[in-house]
Amino acid sequence: MPILPILLLAALPGARAQTVEDGSGAAIGPADTRTILDMVARHLKEPDARVTALRRGEGAVVCGSVDVKNRMGLYTGPRGFVADLADAFFGRVPEGPELLSPSRPEDYRAMERTRQLYFKMCLS
Repeated sequence: MPILPILLLAALPGARAQTVEDGSGAAIGPADTRTILDMVARHLKEPDARVTALRRGEGAVVCGSVDVKNRMGLYTGPRGFVADLADAFFGRVPEGPELLSPSRPEDYRAMERTRQLYFKMCLS
């Protein structure tokens, strides 16, 4: 295949390189796995995110971990996330410094929702 079509495919929306590193996508099925990868791409804007530990919570909730790169191009380590497929809600569990200095009140509410949903649905 010529190089130009490959480059065009890489530039298409949704042509992301997120992967489920550990095969845990089998636990939630291919359709929900694709939905989770699309949510990661949309919310984290990270083309090289590595998703692991996918599992079902209650109802339409999916839990897992995601590892993204920092500005220096290094992976920062896996961090938990929760997605409610019924509400199209996705949140990565915030770290302490994020909770202490949110830029806007709505950012704090979203982080708190993520934290509470993750602790209720994903930790057992």
